[in-house]
Amino acid sequence: MKRFLFAALLMAAPLWCSSQEIPSISHVFKEMPDSLMPYLSKNNRLDMIDFMEAKMKAVVNNLLDGKTVMTSLTADSLSIDMNGTLHIDMKIVPAVTPSDSCLYNIQVHRIYTLNENQTESVVDVYTSAWNRISSQVERSSLLNRDEKIFERSH
Repeated sequence: MKRFLFAALLMAAPLWCSSQEIPSISHVFKEMPDSLMPYLSKNNRLDMIDFMEAKMKAVVNNLLDGKTVMTSLTADSLSIDMNGTLHIDMKIVPAVTPSDSCLYNIQVHRIYTLNENQTESVVDVYTSAWNRISSQVERSSLLNRDEKIFERSH
């Protein structure tokens, strides 16, 4: 009997997963832990979403007494200029691993402008419960980019 019940549950799981909807980025952004974006309080995040939905300029005063602007909001992605040196893009993507077939992942892409010739890009991938899956850091500069261009031309 236990085996039959277990088999029935396994067969029903794909039906439940396929009927589960991926939430909008607005919902995910609202529920994001404050520790992942310490510049903004939950109220700041809610205000920015409300402003964007009302077709207004989404500017809030962040917790460091600076201005933060949400520049784009779609159903599955958003873009934020945190300050003059930090830009954040977030996107909801379907989970790839079979064990997470009914979940989604969240990509958070942070671009730091270190100076006019140098940037640092950090891409973190989180589960739907905001547990980090992976992180990738890439540093670039105009000098490195120019060297790569010259290497390709020869």
